[in-house]
Amino acid sequence: MDAFDLFKTAPQETVNYFEAKERRPSFDWRDVAPEEHAFAFTVAKSTGYDILDDLQAAVGSAIKNRTSFEEFQRGIIETLRDKGWWGKKLEIDPLTGEEKLVQLGSTRRLRTIYWANTATAHAAGEWERTERNKAFLPFLVYELSTAERKRLEHKGWVGIVAPVDDPIWDRLYPPNGWLCKCRVRQISRREAIRLGWTEGSGPILLEERPWLNKRTGETHMVPVGVDPGWDINPGKARGQNVSRFLHGKIVAMPPARQRVAIADIVQSPVMKAMAEQRLPKSFLPVAQLPEPVLKAFGATASIVQLSSESVEHIIEVHAVRGLSTDDFRHAIAVLTAPAAAIREPGARSARFYGSSGGSWWRVVVKSTAGGAEWWLTSFLRKSEKEARRVIERAEKNGHVVE
Repeated sequence: MDAFDLFKTAPQETVNYFEAKERRPSFDWRDVAPEEHAFAFTVAKSTGYDILDDLQAAVGSAIKNRTSFEEFQRGIIETLRDKGWWGKKLEIDPLTGEEKLVQLGSTRRLRTIYWANTATAHAAGEWERTERNKAFLPFLVYELSTAERKRLEHKGWVGIVAPVDDPIWDRLYPPNGWLCKCRVRQISRREAIRLGWTEGSGPILLEERPWLNKRTGETHMVPVGVDPGWDINPGKARGQNVSRFLHGKIVAMPPARQRVAIADIVQSPVMKAMAEQRLPKSFLPVAQLPEPVLKAFGATASIVQLSSESVEHIIEVHAVRGLSTDDFRHAIAVLTAPAAAIREPGARSARFYGSSGGSWWRVVVKSTAGGAEWWLTSFLRKSEKEARRVIERAEKNGHVVE
C-alpha cells in the first residue's frame, strides 16, 4: 500500500500540516533538527538552487490529490532538470568549506522526498485526529508493519498498549525510520485492558543508544531500532513537546549562546506557527531581558516566554487591524533593546517602550514563580509622541528601570 492511500483516513488534517510548512534550504539532512521538520520543508543539497517552491508544490499536490510517486515524479522531474538540480555535481559544503561530489536530483532522491513528507504528514494528521478522539478512545496499540520485510526491533514493539498521553508516543509514534510502515490503532479502555494493560503499570522503557551528529557535534540518545531523526512525533511536535524541548535546551546554555539561540527561534518557522495560532497549548522562549530589569525584580531567570494563550489574547486585542508574524518579531525585539523599561512600585510586571520595524511598541512582561519565570503578556503599537510622553512621566516619578 502506497503512502497516499493512507490519506483517506484524515485528509484535511494531513493537508493542513504540510501546507503550513515554511521552506528552508539545507546542504545535509543533519543540518536541520528533527523537531524543526514539523515546521519547515527542507531538501538536502537544495542550498543555492531555486527548487524548494517547486518541490513543495509538487509534494503538496500529491498529498492533497492522493497521487502516486510515479505521478509525482512525472510532474516535477523536467523542472528539476531545467534548473540544474539533477545528477552528481561538485558543491561547496557551507559548514566546512570543502568541495564535495554530491548527489542532487535522482529517482531515488525523489522517492525519499516523496515518502518522508507524505509519511510524516499522514502521521501528523492522524495524531491530530487521535487527540480529538481521546476522550472516548484514550489508548493506542502498536500494530504490525505492513512492509514485506519487517524490522526485528519494530516487531518487538507490536502489542505495546499505552494511553494517548503517555510519553512513549513522543518517540515511538510511527514512522520510526526510513520506509517504516508500522502503525498504531486508537482503542477504548476496555480493549486496552483486554490486550493486557493494567492500571498503575509502570512506564514503558526503551533501550537507547548514542548517535553522534557529525554535522553539529552533538550526541543524541536514540531508541534502539529507530533511525536517527525519526524519534519524534510530528503531530506533537507542533505543540508543547517542542516548547519544552526548546526551553530545556536553552536554559542549559550559557547567556551568550542563549541570545543567539533565542534570536534563531524568533526568526524560525516555529515562531510563525505560534503567531498564526498553530501551536495550541505551547510556549516559546522569545527574549532575554536586560540585566537592570532582572536586578530591579530580584529575578533568577532572564528568559521571556510567549504562550499560545497570550498569543490568542494579543490577536483579539488587535483584531481590527490584524497582526503579522513580523509584528510579533518587532514587538519582541523591543524587550532586548528598549528605549525605556518601566516598573510601578511593587508591581510584578514591567512595560517596555521602544521602536522596531518602523513602529513604536508597548510590550508588557510579567514575572511569576518568585522571579523564576517571565511571560510576555501583551503588546500594542503606540505613536512615538505617546510613547515618549509616557517615558518622560515615568522618569519624573522614578519608575524607569536604570
